[in-house]
Amino acid sequence: MATPRGLAGVLGSSDHKVVGRLYVGAALLLGLISGVAGILGGIDRIDGTFGNTILDGDTAPQVISFHATSATLLFLLPALLGLAMVVVPLQVGARAIAFPRAAAASFWTFLFGAGLTVTAYAIDGGPGGGRADAVDLWAASTGLTIVGLLLGSICVATTVLAVRAEGMSLERVPMLAWSLLCSTVIWLLTLPVMLALLIILYVDHRNGQQFLGGLGPDMAEQVAWLGRQPQVYAAAIPVLGVVLDAAATAGRTRLPNRGAAMGAIGAFAVLGIGAFALTAISPEVAQQPVTKGMALLAPLPVLAVLGLVGLSLRGGRPRPTSGLVGGVLATLVLLLATLVGAATAFEGALELAGTQWVTAQSHLTLVAATIALVAGLYHWSTKVLGRVATEAAGRTAPLVLALGALVLAVPEALSGLLGEGDEAVTGIEAMNAVAVAGAGLVLLGGLLAVAGLAGRPGRDEPADPWGGHTLEWATASPPPFANFDGPVPAVTSAEPLLAPTTPDDEDGA
Repeated sequence: MATPRGLAGVLGSSDHKVVGRLYVGAALLLGLISGVAGILGGIDRIDGTFGNTILDGDTAPQVISFHATSATLLFLLPALLGLAMVVVPLQVGARAIAFPRAAAASFWTFLFGAGLTVTAYAIDGGPGGGRADAVDLWAASTGLTIVGLLLGSICVATTVLAVRAEGMSLERVPMLAWSLLCSTVIWLLTLPVMLALLIILYVDHRNGQQFLGGLGPDMAEQVAWLGRQPQVYAAAIPVLGVVLDAAATAGRTRLPNRGAAMGAIGAFAVLGIGAFALTAISPEVAQQPVTKGMALLAPLPVLAVLGLVGLSLRGGRPRPTSGLVGGVLATLVLLLATLVGAATAFEGALELAGTQWVTAQSHLTLVAATIALVAGLYHWSTKVLGRVATEAAGRTAPLVLALGALVLAVPEALSGLLGEGDEAVTGIEAMNAVAVAGAGLVLLGGLLAVAGLAGRPGRDEPADPWGGHTLEWATASPPPFANFDGPVPAVTSAEPLLAPTTPDDEDGA
């Protein structure tokens, strides 16, 4: 039977590369909508209050709520999942993703849920919205979106754990694949908590039982932990995988001390399990030593990865590829985010809880993950898009995004230090205006990145434009349906495309 082509081939495909591209495309579109909503909310808040400038009093909370939840659920997680679906099976030498039909079903489930979520917000149905049936729709559709993401996470994690090529032990898995294994495992641990919470809120709202007191604006607060410290770090784990793979490739060298690198990524992943703290429901949990400890320790694995990147580049002539530039900038912004987050552990002295300081940390973390996503899409553009992306845009967009993150977060952090909450920004409105300008820069950087991904049209794209070391570079661009033209040879090292130089290269990871 002939393989369907055209639109039918895309909509009915279970090829992980097609599904991944659909995920990335849908997430970028939803990310644009989320970014515009964030800017509208920021402009409305310039005078220190919501609902008095360009949005009315009922619309402003809905816009802010949509931006807060969609930036993670509708943009970052699905975009990273799409990158994972394309690249991870190639990196581990698999001929297909695990459970390919489930991977396709996960995308359509996500897309259907995301569309209904946007619709619910549009008809005044977000948390605390004015239409009761629309609020029910929001709770159900957001839960459906999470189900789709969970199903996709299972496919990616299973691929790394069970569908690796012969000889590729877990210690030899490339850093991006390892970081995405850690990410998806954390998502599988934390997203069901969110799903359960939505089910309770749905029942609560339908029956008026008020199990959680969630019949008003408090509903938004109860789901807001998804983008707060330390749970927000769960979206940023792939930052470390992207920068390590890009640095090793750009430096034309083997990654030094792979064990330390994998340990650092794993340690950072552990710090992303703060969902169990459920601080929105039980605020007193935020004061427990384990929560404060995670905040204080978060910068250490990021520093360790930066050190390993420096070792990879030392002594060679690294090329400033878009993947390397974006990966390093993403890691630096993430380091700043973890340092800002560490300050929240000193609650008694600084009193930062509930202030714009926490918002600054979330924005830094989410922009760091966005920069890493851009770096990853450019580094693997020949595999994801089937074409070489524009390198100039790939090096410029992360710079604009990083600058935007600073201009956005610094005023918010200062407002947190000077005030006592959102209302404290009154009197320092200039900072709010600067923060909006930073948000505009972030949106501009995102648009520049998308424009550069269009790249140049080509018929004979290089299989390996960077001189890469790992298996994804051993196949054509774009990869064929079964990923590789023939059987994948047994893997004997962590860099199978590099000739072994010592016996340890073949014997060890």
